Amino acid sequence: MNVRDKVVEAAERLARTRPYDRITYADIAKEAGVHWTAVRRHLGGRQDMRNWLQRLQTALETPPADTRTRILEAGAAVFARLGYPNTSLDKVATEAGLTKGAVYWHFSSKQDLFLAILDHHLNRQLRLLPRQLDQTLQSADPEAALADWLASQLCLPGEEDGRPMLFLEFVTSSREPEVRERLRKVHGLMLDGASAYMQEIQRRGWIRPDLDPQAVALMVDALLKGLVVEWLIDPERVRSKELFRTMARLLWQGMTPQRS
Repeated sequence: MNVRDKVVEAAERLARTRPYDRITYADIAKEAGVHWTAVRRHLGGRQDMRNWLQRLQTALETPPADTRTRILEAGAAVFARLGYPNTSLDKVATEAGLTKGAVYWHFSSKQDLFLAILDHHLNRQLRLLPRQLDQTLQSADPEAALADWLASQLCLPGEEDGRPMLFLEFVTSSREPEVRERLRKVHGLMLDGASAYMQEIQRRGWIRPDLDPQAVALMVDALLKGLVVEWLIDPERVRSKELFRTMARLLWQGMTPQRS
């Protein structure tokens, strides 16, 4: 095996287990058993190497999280667990297993990080919604699949990602004008996207023609937010599988056309 092949294979192995922005010339050189200058010669400058590694990881089914994503995920966990007032960027750095400098490089303040998490959280919901609902509608038992989807929105039967508590932090922190305005804009975009999708599945015949798609989207969103409040008051009641079955039955039979 020539030197170039050794370098490329070593870089590919590291890319499967480590974020692209945490792989250095020295890491690849050690893995390949060559001098670091050989890595530079075959993979180019640092930015060229990072761009190549990033493209490589994008093609992986489950690429390692880059530093910014790790900070966002750690920040969401800390905000959900400790609340906005008790969270600091130092605590987020510890949660992410990063230095304080790495966190401050990406986010200038706690509010900056919190707003980025808000954007990331709601935009992710918007991206996932069409695929999730398509899978629900195309399942062998759409009503049961809808019940499972409703439960998944609260991360039940466990709350491992702290989603309900994170939602509470978004709402209670909206007393700050900048947070409130960002929440209004991003949440509005999410509702607009959900409304457009409801209109599309109405066109396909899955929603009754006499229902307003925008109102349907808002109603389902409000229902889910109401469940979060109920979970905060009494989690055990909201964990009931029968609750989600009943909700799904009411939604499905109320929204879909009666088929003969």
